[in-house]
Amino acid sequence: MNQQSKVWVILVALWIINGSSFLAIKVSIDTIPPLLSAGIRFTISGSVLFAAYFFRREYEHEHDEIGKQQWKDTIILAAALFLGGQGLLTWGSQYLTSGMTGLLNSTIPLWVGIIAFLLYRRGMTKLTVLGLCAGFGGLMLLIGPSLGVGALSPAGVTALILSSLAWAFGSLYSSKAKLPVSILASSGMLMVSGGLMLIIASLALGEFQGLDITQISTRSLIAMIYLIIIITVVGFTDFYWLLRVTSASLANTFAYVSPVIAVILGWAILHESITVLTIVAMIIILLGVALMVTTKSGSKAKEQKVAQNKNQYIKD
Repeated sequence: MNQQSKVWVILVALWIINGSSFLAIKVSIDTIPPLLSAGIRFTISGSVLFAAYFFRREYEHEHDEIGKQQWKDTIILAAALFLGGQGLLTWGSQYLTSGMTGLLNSTIPLWVGIIAFLLYRRGMTKLTVLGLCAGFGGLMLLIGPSLGVGALSPAGVTALILSSLAWAFGSLYSSKAKLPVSILASSGMLMVSGGLMLIIASLALGEFQGLDITQISTRSLIAMIYLIIIITVVGFTDFYWLLRVTSASLANTFAYVSPVIAVILGWAILHESITVLTIVAMIIILLGVALMVTTKSGSKAKEQKVAQNKNQYIKD
């Protein structure tokens, strides 16, 4: 399988995986405190990946150097992607519907473009701007009719906006970060660091007070296991790989497609109806994603990085 084909396969897998994440998060935090729930799953997932890295390193007699700079960048990225990005998303989900959470989370590519323009002076092509507008417009068309039903929680909306900003910043910072060559090592380091940060935050906010383990439901445990195995281990590892060999905007296109996947899963599994408006919105969203995917970066530095990483990460 060539590099371009692998990128497409992982992109589609990431779209599907992330599309089911909002529902799983919502179920898991029914009886498990949100920050604790996120902290546990990332710590467990990261530990598994880190252990796999050490086993593989000893088996293949590889000895990658993990120095202070790599740990420094890991801490910064963990704070942005996990404590800020996933932590605020999970915490805000308790105040919002899964659909609204998905809508607010879908602004990530917009923030990526804006932050890249403001901080890194990266220009946006006409196709990129058109793709971003189409994707966000399609999402508004998809979920817009539900906006008038009840008042939105200010705390939930604020948490999701800050979550999207933190994730966008982390995505962009990752392109400059010095992390271990191995995807297993870098993913494991990030998840363990982020998971511990979330657990500390959970302690600081008093989530452990009054926690009764016997009251945790089977549904929440099943959702947690699904989040650990599928969403975290598989999904985030794929996402890190995409960040390294493509652009942050392309890697974050899952934010556009995941609500579409959620609608399809609802129709197939829960027998939810799909209207003409829903079909039109999905077409617009996929068109926006297609425009972003086919847009080629004009940055020579990015092209050089892709070329350098191609052979290094294809085996992972």
